[in-house]
Amino acid sequence: MKLSIFSRTVELTKLAAKVGLKELRSGDLKSRFEQAILIANSLSQLKGAAMKAGQLLSLDLSNYFPPEAIEAFSKLQNAAVAQPFAQVQEVLLKELGPAKLSQIEDLATIPIGTASIGQVHRARFQGREIVLKIQYPGVAESIDSDLKILKTIASSYCQVTGRDMKLEPLFQEFRSILKQEVDYCIEASFQKEYRALIEKTEAKGDFKFQVPQVIDEISTARILAMTYEQGLTLRAWIATKPPMVQRESLAHAILDLYFYEFFAWGLVQTDPNWANFLVRSTDTQACLVLLDFGATRRYSKEFIRDYIQLLNLTSEGDSIALKNHAIQFGLIDERESSTAFSAFEQMLKTAIQPFFAAQSGHIKFDFSSTEHGLNSHKAASALADELIYSPPPYSLIFLHRKLAGVYSVLKSLEVKLDVSSYWQKMLKYSS
Repeated sequence: MKLSIFSRTVELTKLAAKVGLKELRSGDLKSRFEQAILIANSLSQLKGAAMKAGQLLSLDLSNYFPPEAIEAFSKLQNAAVAQPFAQVQEVLLKELGPAKLSQIEDLATIPIGTASIGQVHRARFQGREIVLKIQYPGVAESIDSDLKILKTIASSYCQVTGRDMKLEPLFQEFRSILKQEVDYCIEASFQKEYRALIEKTEAKGDFKFQVPQVIDEISTARILAMTYEQGLTLRAWIATKPPMVQRESLAHAILDLYFYEFFAWGLVQTDPNWANFLVRSTDTQACLVLLDFGATRRYSKEFIRDYIQLLNLTSEGDSIALKNHAIQFGLIDERESSTAFSAFEQMLKTAIQPFFAAQSGHIKFDFSSTEHGLNSHKAASALADELIYSPPPYSLIFLHRKLAGVYSVLKSLEVKLDVSSYWQKMLKYSS
């Protein structure tokens, strides 16, 4: 059901009021669980910015919110439901007009993909198979009102745990990425730039990279048209149980891609959704198709150097220099306790362990092992328990979402890799 901006605001205001009526500060487990279910159900009905922001909160504040809330928020990852085809046709007619719309043939009534802000339909245009990414009505206009209410709810949860955190920079980052994602002209520009970079990049292994071509004639701020690319989703490809040599090759391709994106280009597609990758293979060539550039972020050379320095200081064990750099980099508040800074350092040390597997007597790091994931979760939780003034570092939110996605893929591929060379490669970018 399509909701007006006024209706959405009313619904979210009701949600905030209901959460308040559940005596948020009581800490009662039953009350907290009811609040979490209430929030998740409300956001999944509203779609758009509210649902998208709920997804972000489930990933980026998992150690700050009550676990019941995070469990409910996480359900939003797969909660998108296709909208009626009549609504899709309305958007197409409004954006393209009758003349251009008449040039689109064989438009499928059932989408091949759905998300929180739009859905994707196959069609044909000028003899080519294409896909149309079509935005839901009212999504762009609802961002500010949705985020205002959600920030109130998030702030209340932080108060429950006794934290004095300024969430405005974090929500400003959410606002920035959401405003970008609902402007398909920006996404088309990123996709073209990314495609040009990929075409100049020489594939090192068996897998080459492919980015669909944008079709400008029928693309607008609310419709993104591009060439249709065949391939299996990552989950479907892994389910075919490919041999280890192919899985290792794909794993290296994904790692290489991330290093190109962040360290070489400073242009990162930060959405960790597995649906953004397709695997296509023939007897002579394997291809990784890259999709969805709405959440692409640009990083300056200075930011990249600061990030490398952070990791390098962690590996060198210089606690004082690491603390000073982390404060200057805006990752942790200087008012935090010494225990919090120690937990921060331990979290970073745990994160970089795969690059130094040889120090533990192993040449290759086993990404299928659950030990590192558990240790990373414990380290992150231990840090969150100590923080009073430091919200999640907004400048790293989307970059680390991408890294988490990369790690998730490698884990599912069940590969053992020597990734020490990637550390050395990273250091070369610091100069």
